[in-house]
Amino acid sequence: MDAKRFERRNQLYNELISKSPFAEFGSDYQEESLKRSMEQAYMLLNSAEAKAFDLRQEPKEVYDIYNTGRFGLGCLLARRLTEQGARFISVTTEYEPFLGFDTHENGHTRMIDMKKMIDAPVAQLIKDLEKTGRLDRTLVILASEFSRDMMVEGRPGAKVLEQVNQPDVLSDLKFYGMHRHFTDGCSILMFGGGIKKGFVYGKTADERPCKSIENPVKIDQIHQTIYHALGIPAETQYEIEKRPFYTTPDGKGEAIIELLANSGAAV
Repeated sequence: MDAKRFERRNQLYNELISKSPFAEFGSDYQEESLKRSMEQAYMLLNSAEAKAFDLRQEPKEVYDIYNTGRFGLGCLLARRLTEQGARFISVTTEYEPFLGFDTHENGHTRMIDMKKMIDAPVAQLIKDLEKTGRLDRTLVILASEFSRDMMVEGRPGAKVLEQVNQPDVLSDLKFYGMHRHFTDGCSILMFGGGIKKGFVYGKTADERPCKSIENPVKIDQIHQTIYHALGIPAETQYEIEKRPFYTTPDGKGEAIIELLANSGAAV
C-alpha cells in the first residue's frame, strides 16, 4: 500500500468514527482516546523511528539467533525499539488452543520445544542490551499467564470437571500436562533496570513445585516494585472520566525492596 492510499484510508476512518454508534453512545474521552491512538500510530508510520520495524536491516548472524518464531523476532524488534527510544514494549508468544505454548498434554516433551522458542532470543536480548549500556536503564520482565501443577487438576481439594482421563500414576512422559490452571505459585524472571543480578526471592515446595511456601509475592507487589524502579510513588493516580485510577489498589502497593540493587535509585 503506498502512502497516498494509506492517507485516504486514514481520512475515511476518521469520518466513519465521527458517524458511528461509538461516537453516539461512547463518552467524549473514549472517542478522543481512540482518535489519539490512531493519530499516534499514523505519526509513527511516517517517522524516522519506523525503520526499527524493518528487521531486514539486521546482520544475518544476529537475525538467525533471534529467529525462533514470532516470539524470537519480537525480542529482536523489542531491542530495535529501545534503540529508537520506545518506553514500553510487550512481546508475546503465539497462542493456538492446545498447541504451541500450551501444555494440556504431553507437557514434559512439549516444554523442551517451548524452551527452544524463548531461550536463545531472551539471552541474546539481554546480552545486546548490556553490550550497548542499555540494560541498566531497561527493565526486562519474563512472565507467563499462570503456572501448572505436575500432579493434579486445579487447586488441591477443588472439585473441577475432568477434561481428560488422567491416570492415578503418571507412568509416561505424555501424561505430564494433563491438567488445568494452577495459581498457588508462578515464577518470574527480571533483568536489568536496577534489579539485583543472580538473586532468587521466595521459595516453592519441593513436593509441589507450584506452591509458594516462602515470601509469596502478589501481583500488586510486582506492579509497585516496577513503579518504584521507575521512580513512581505508590499513591500516584490519574483521573479518567472523573474517577481516580491508582498504579496499585487504592495506592497502597508496597515494593519488594529486596529485589532492587539500589532501593533509593530510580531508573
